[in-house]
Amino acid sequence: MLARLAIKKHHVPSPANENSGCGGIGPGARIPDLSTAQLAALRTIIDHLTYGVVVLDPQRRVQFVNRAFRQFWRLPDGLVESAPTFVKLMYHGRGTEAYAVSHDRLGDYVAKQLALIRSGDERPLPIRLRNGEVLQFRCTALADGSRLLTYGKVSELVREAEALEQLACVDGMTGLNNRRHFLVLAEAELSRSKRYERPVALLMLDIDFFKSINDKYGHDAGDEVIKSVADTLRKHKRGSDIAGRLGGEEFAMILPEATLDRATAAAERLRKLVADRVMNVEQQRVSVTVSVGASSCHAGETGLDELLKRADVALYDAKRSGRNRVCSFDPSRPAPVHVHAP
Repeated sequence: MLARLAIKKHHVPSPANENSGCGGIGPGARIPDLSTAQLAALRTIIDHLTYGVVVLDPQRRVQFVNRAFRQFWRLPDGLVESAPTFVKLMYHGRGTEAYAVSHDRLGDYVAKQLALIRSGDERPLPIRLRNGEVLQFRCTALADGSRLLTYGKVSELVREAEALEQLACVDGMTGLNNRRHFLVLAEAELSRSKRYERPVALLMLDIDFFKSINDKYGHDAGDEVIKSVADTLRKHKRGSDIAGRLGGEEFAMILPEATLDRATAAAERLRKLVADRVMNVEQQRVSVTVSVGASSCHAGETGLDELLKRADVALYDAKRSGRNRVCSFDPSRPAPVHVHAP
């Protein structure tokens, strides 16, 4: 097979690019006619590459598969030698459960590769394997209509990208959404509320007398208090609710599909859970409380800035009226802020 590839002057992958993760082949890369010994050496080189190589003829039948690809897909030699279609080759991965996708999604997965192969599009496509590896698929169109497919391992790059994404979205101390990402998610939820004409509510929570805790017990104890409140929010919110730390001792939560009354009830439940939780700090039992401000809108009638402003006004009134309580902002009532004391 390699002799035929050489005679037709097909492009072949360069070992120098083995660790690039993309396996792209330049349009000017060609090899001259080679002797049998040279072809055997070339095949050995290709078989020892760490990324997969597949060559398809113009009818999209498999003409060559290297060792790395056979290992990725657990291919028997007999299947490769029968010159199967590319689709049959891919669906072999279903039988061996090589893919990290369900059987009902496998068709879409293969279809994406086929679309790139038909068009000769060189855009990369990530493919996840069940063993945790991530491959980057890339197609190169050859002069006679054949296709050179490469499958390079990019698992480490993907893991690093995911880690960087998490750093950009998650508050390092609490594991909740950080301020920036919370606001992005909140904007998206308000857009959904407007599109489907549904209610949405917002809570703002602030730890009471937090400076006194820091002054009395130290900043490490203050950090533990922040983590404790965050843990309560995470464990007791609904699956659809979005919680975030806005900064310092202040938190926020978006409640999709929640009216102001339901949001106020949820806020009261969270307030009580925090107040009932006792921490051991410096060999002393310490309890903390939170004040909560609630606001809501229907069908995106107001923007996120206004929703935050209303909740902040309600939070300020909760602080001013004694702390450890919930206040709600309802612009439809004569006195927009209503106090819900314990």
